[in-house]
Amino acid sequence: MKTTSKLIVTIALAGALCMFIGAHPAARGVEGAPPDAKSQPEKKPDADNKDIPLKEFMRAKLQSSNKVLEGLVTDDAAMVKEGAEALHKMSNTERWRVSNDAMYRQFSGEFARITEQLVDAADKKNMDQAALRWMDATMRCIECHRYVRGVMIADSPAVK
Repeated sequence: MKTTSKLIVTIALAGALCMFIGAHPAARGVEGAPPDAKSQPEKKPDADNKDIPLKEFMRAKLQSSNKVLEGLVTDDAAMVKEGAEALHKMSNTERWRVSNDAMYRQFSGEFARITEQLVDAADKKNMDQAALRWMDATMRCIECHRYVRGVMIADSPAVK
């Protein structure tokens, strides 16, 4: 029952994303709308570079995340695997570690394990398992970002 519920939520999220994309002015061909991502060359920042600005690193993480989601909704296991491998690789880079805080390290470790499981599920073309792992990864991202915004930033000496 728990697995079925997660799968239903994943499908609902994917459906909502598809509706959002379809409602975007560029998707409807509205004049003056920004061009879609497909018409622009894909910019791949060097996520291995520890000196990359955090904003660029997070954009690269989002690009890989979008690749996983697109692969899930189009049933393209190779695309899921490519995005998951990039996320897993990023989670093990120096730039990823913005803190040595114990909770942050726990979130990061969980994310690395989950993305490894996601790669494995995609490699086996088990899209149901991949969808479940993707939901786990997404929840870890949300929880970690919430923690960083709510706890770590609030405790930062620069904020006080």
